[in-house]
Amino acid sequence: MHKLSRRVLALSVAGVIWGSNAHAQMNQQPTASSKSSSKGEIETVYVYGEAEKTKTATKLNLTVLETPQVVSVISRDQIEDFSLREINSLLAQVPGVTVEQVETGRTYYTARGFDIVNFQYDGVGVPFSYGLGHGHDDTAIYEQVEVVKGATGLITGLANPSATINYLRKRPTENVQASVTGSAGSWNQYRIDGDISGPIIADKLKGRLVLAKQDGDSYLDRYSKELTVFYGIIDGSITETTRFTLGHSVNDSHSDANSSGALPLFYKGGALTDYDVSTNTAPKWAYQDVKQTRTFVELEQDLGTNWMAKAIFTRNDLDSEWPSLYLSGAPDPITEEGLRAKASFYEAADKEEIVDLFVSGSFSLWGQEHELVAGINTADIKLTGRSVYNNEWNYAPIGADWAEGKTALPVFDVYDAATQSTLIDQTQDSYYVSTRLSLTDALSVLLGARTVDIEQDGISYGAPQVASDKETVPYAGITYEILPGTMLYSSYSEVFNPQTWVDADLLPLGAVRGESAEIGVKQEVFAGNAVLTLAMFESSQDNFGEWVARDTASGLNIYRGVGFDSDGFEVELAGEVFSGLNISAGYTQVKVKDENGDDTRRFIPTRQFKVATAYNLAALPELRLGASINWQNEIYYGDTQVQGTYALVDLFARYELTTNLALALNLNNLGDEKYLLSPQWGQANYGAPRNVTGSITWRY
Repeated sequence: MHKLSRRVLALSVAGVIWGSNAHAQMNQQPTASSKSSSKGEIETVYVYGEAEKTKTATKLNLTVLETPQVVSVISRDQIEDFSLREINSLLAQVPGVTVEQVETGRTYYTARGFDIVNFQYDGVGVPFSYGLGHGHDDTAIYEQVEVVKGATGLITGLANPSATINYLRKRPTENVQASVTGSAGSWNQYRIDGDISGPIIADKLKGRLVLAKQDGDSYLDRYSKELTVFYGIIDGSITETTRFTLGHSVNDSHSDANSSGALPLFYKGGALTDYDVSTNTAPKWAYQDVKQTRTFVELEQDLGTNWMAKAIFTRNDLDSEWPSLYLSGAPDPITEEGLRAKASFYEAADKEEIVDLFVSGSFSLWGQEHELVAGINTADIKLTGRSVYNNEWNYAPIGADWAEGKTALPVFDVYDAATQSTLIDQTQDSYYVSTRLSLTDALSVLLGARTVDIEQDGISYGAPQVASDKETVPYAGITYEILPGTMLYSSYSEVFNPQTWVDADLLPLGAVRGESAEIGVKQEVFAGNAVLTLAMFESSQDNFGEWVARDTASGLNIYRGVGFDSDGFEVELAGEVFSGLNISAGYTQVKVKDENGDDTRRFIPTRQFKVATAYNLAALPELRLGASINWQNEIYYGDTQVQGTYALVDLFARYELTTNLALALNLNNLGDEKYLLSPQWGQANYGAPRNVTGSITWRY
């Protein structure tokens, strides 16, 4: 057990004894953080970085102050201020999170040195499948996004010491409201958003409809993208104690010149490449179609005064189609010859059906009110796909004009269903319980456990995908409000993550196991309108999937299981620091060591600083101004530094012409920094240069 883990357990025990004795001598008054819990949905305060209630970590109704982990929140205000239309751009503003866009259509996210595999929609966890679906999601349908750092496998089923991302979808409003936004920007980017909400049948039924349409080119040669987003939701009352919700969303995207892989990082001989920012390895015919549909039904029943039962059914479908040209190797620094190309046509259909049933409520014991959540979750996952190849372009040499996209579309005719297809069935059954025991008004203990039973069968590119695993993951936390608005906390969880990666024999890599611990202090500042968090964290993992190479025969990415230790600290400040001035800021420092004690996963920055601010001018209340800074230190591929320290600066201005009409201007990458995206795979595209977007919004 690591030193920090032992400190966390010691702190938890000492805190119970100390808190019980100390609180008996204190005449503590209720503070802004001692807010009553409700059985309803998460309440939201629309300022930067602060959610009134969050259920992401434990499914209990906790404020940010009461949650024994670091919590970062991107509110709807921040989304609209900085025009964060893609999940990639939104998560890039979350302190401590890195967006690893390894190619134009595939993205992974990391926190505290490790991949984020825990994703929730309105608090219901969904399985993680590779990464093709991530990065395509649009923010039009979300009210806010919560990111809880550390291991939160209590609810998601996957205890990973990185973070959990919870996407909170928009809900119908009590009153009629509507908005339409039209925008245009660099590279012929055009977009329109519509959002209408309100009662359909008074006191009985409410609804909301969100539509978005986007089309445009890119800073990358030949790359363009079309996007259509639909989201509809209704909720209402069946009886005075029974409520229901029905929602459906579609995210349908088509892109041309979609890169498979990215630009080579090294020339033959080892020198670093330095291409134009616009350079793209993909020809125009390398399109990618990705359609995500999500349907969910919720039924909620009051059980007396303090208890509630809830049933949630979710159906997720991801359909993709993708002809591609993948380039590998190192080109000659003079002629640009020496790369090899593999052409393929990939199509897949992933389906998930998830049922989540739980009861929650409060009970009285020892003169205090306590909370309890207990439930079951079952997920049925089917992954199907196939790759068809062209015999001519099977890692064949390609000419020096590869960057011009002149390679002709081949005929994809080489296919063997036994070795070039995937058919995997997986079931995840889990049972969970969590409780918040209030030992005193100031001291609380959070305890929980989740048992996960995973069964998998099938075949992928000729390799059997049979796996079976069962694990009980405990969670423990303690919070002690030592002074009004000052919260000491600690938390501990084991790590369990049943990975989808395969090894060099194309066999399932197996689950990651380990432990994760965190200690910290949260302080309400600026009259309770903001929260300052300081945290130390530490984790260890065994059999963690580290990318090795792409298998030349199957096209699959190959991983190997390794042991890692990570530790670091985070400082975050979020909320309204002065009247009219909102801020979301954070500094993160992390080190990841391999089994030999050497630095590893160096494609992730070890230090990051992020800040986003917005200010309503008192002298001119119609004007709202803001800026964000995203700074990180150097990153490496292996032992070679491929990207130096850099900072991206974004600006925005918004002016209310009338109570219903507003104009906005966003300027991104003010300094026109040239920087690489993720070098995780030994290749990397460049990020977007300076660009601008203007918009006009009408609200009712």
